[in-house]
Amino acid sequence: MQNPLQRINKTENDYVRYALLLASILLVTFIIPKQAKFKYEFEQGKPWMHDDLVAPFSFAIQKSPNQIQRERDAIQERFKPFYKQNSKILQDRKQRFRSVIAQVPKSESDIDEEDKKYFLERGLKLIDEIYERGIIALDTSIRAKPKEYIITELRKNVAEDKQLQEYYTLAEARSSVMDRIGNDTTLNKPWFLRSILSSLEPNIIYDQDLSEKKLNEQLDNVSPTRGMVKQEEKIITKGSIITPERMQVLTSLKNEYEAKHGQSYLLLIGYLVLVASLFIMYAVHLEIFHKDVISSTRSLVLILINVLLFTVLTAYIAKRQMVHVYLIPYTIIPIVLLAFFGLRIAFVTYFLVILICGLVVPNPYEFVLVQTMAGFTAMLSMARIRYISQFFISALLIFMTYCLVYLGFSFIKSGLIKTVEWNIFIWFGGNFILTLLAYPLIYANEKIFGFLSDISLLELSDINNKLLKELFLRAPGTFQHSLQVANLAEAVIDRIGGNALLTRVGALYHDVGKLHHPEYFIENQKHAFNPHEELSDLQSADVIISHVTKGVETAQEYNLPKRVIEFIRTHHGTTRVEYFYKHYIQEHIDEDVDDTAFRYPGPKPSSKETAVVMIVDSVEAASRSLKEPDEKQIDNIVDKIIDSKIQDNQFDYATITINEINATRRILKKLMKSIYHIRIQYPTEGDKKKIV
Repeated sequence: MQNPLQRINKTENDYVRYALLLASILLVTFIIPKQAKFKYEFEQGKPWMHDDLVAPFSFAIQKSPNQIQRERDAIQERFKPFYKQNSKILQDRKQRFRSVIAQVPKSESDIDEEDKKYFLERGLKLIDEIYERGIIALDTSIRAKPKEYIITELRKNVAEDKQLQEYYTLAEARSSVMDRIGNDTTLNKPWFLRSILSSLEPNIIYDQDLSEKKLNEQLDNVSPTRGMVKQEEKIITKGSIITPERMQVLTSLKNEYEAKHGQSYLLLIGYLVLVASLFIMYAVHLEIFHKDVISSTRSLVLILINVLLFTVLTAYIAKRQMVHVYLIPYTIIPIVLLAFFGLRIAFVTYFLVILICGLVVPNPYEFVLVQTMAGFTAMLSMARIRYISQFFISALLIFMTYCLVYLGFSFIKSGLIKTVEWNIFIWFGGNFILTLLAYPLIYANEKIFGFLSDISLLELSDINNKLLKELFLRAPGTFQHSLQVANLAEAVIDRIGGNALLTRVGALYHDVGKLHHPEYFIENQKHAFNPHEELSDLQSADVIISHVTKGVETAQEYNLPKRVIEFIRTHHGTTRVEYFYKHYIQEHIDEDVDDTAFRYPGPKPSSKETAVVMIVDSVEAASRSLKEPDEKQIDNIVDKIIDSKIQDNQFDYATITINEINATRRILKKLMKSIYHIRIQYPTEGDKKKIV
């Protein structure tokens, strides 16, 4: 019989889920634009499959966006920008010329005052002649225009159309002055030429404010319509082919109809019924096939947030029309949900979203078809994800699916390649880039909702990983030891409870520090020579201890996650390198020995998973020193190692209980008896130094 308290908790949880679903239904109904839908479906190039259609009311025929844009482009092409003549420039330039002439040193001009007056008069006359034609400062937008290009000049509030060739540019004005002076032997003086050239400045100036104002006025006058269709006028007969002209008329009727019938309360009821039906069917599906998901408030919140987020985004873009809805990366939904809930939930949720969004977007049939195919591609390409590169490949396949399906749909609609809206492919390109956000979103959802995705862990657990390959090649004995520790630790955690995959990955990398000096570790020694023979006890201990710090550095260099680095840092905790410590004591009997130099830097394990790896690492290494192990020897070595860790307070900060430690003890004894492998015997106290 079920506990009454459990029934109460279940009932409360049900109420929460019902409230979430109801709130989602109301929110979606509220945010989506509510407008009447034209009751006829039609496509350009296809026959009209309905009865003869007559106009139910009079309406204007709307121009297509392309037509309007062509008219606007033509206006911009024909537009004559406005330039103003600055009459003050001439007087200012002449005054400057007088000042320059007056300041010319006599030593340079070599003329008297009477001659200087002559040069002054001739110079002023030349300036007048130049400015009578005018010097124009060309705006960047017309610098490449031909000389016949026409502008509008405002001179004393009188507008006059002129060609660019009727003006000097500043360079042309200076060139004209040099030609005139060069041809006059009397005036051909360097100081005189410099004086005039330095006095020239454009006096025909571009009037940006007036030009933009007049251009905008003309653009605003572009009519969005062309002609009228009167009430009761026949629009199309049954079986007639929908030509581009008829398509324009039908589209105008559709838009006018939906605009005139968009305020009825029946619309609200209709949308509420449709949205509620979709959510109820979705909830029933979860109740039948995925009770674990719908019974988890956290899981339901994650799913509904994805549904609401993309619905809100679609409704906003459809209303504002700032960008095309094809920019929205809907396939992020199945990619993200696939990482947490599996293929079926990912697909059903995705289909729910595109059906809801289909109520909002224009051309819903095309939208649903294109998005469905893209969704299939996303789920098929991500179903067996193992590497991050698959996200890019999947996004590329999705992009190609969008392009191909849309292109095929466009050909079906019109049968003409020139009618394809090629700019849509730019939006598909943006969609491709945004789809790549799925990968960081998976991790964001992990952090926010506490879910754990195995994608990165699976990638790290692959023995073909670059770092593990290097470990195998440079320290094969350590690699085999790490692989065995990973198998044992994963089995233990799987039975006592915990993250088995994280434990396996942590165990695989816990000894990567031995890459730096593999020959100092006995599992990698291939010959009788032991490099520790040439080192003191303190030096040997330092080399052995350094594999932890070197391991952390290597892991950081290879950008391993912090949770994996935790296994490297803590797998020895603050334990001692016992062999070298004891050997050092024997050689320094009369000294009070401080064991700090023989202890690992720590820290101690802080989780159940790191504690288990510490135990298994020591047990696996020690068990290989047994020559002819029997059940008693294995039991003793497991008990000895675990008890020593407890006595050394190595599990003080780990989230592992005494019961779990004892369970680990029993599991390891059983596993070690079945998978034991012989290893070189540990050295005795009389032997020269060796290390395990």
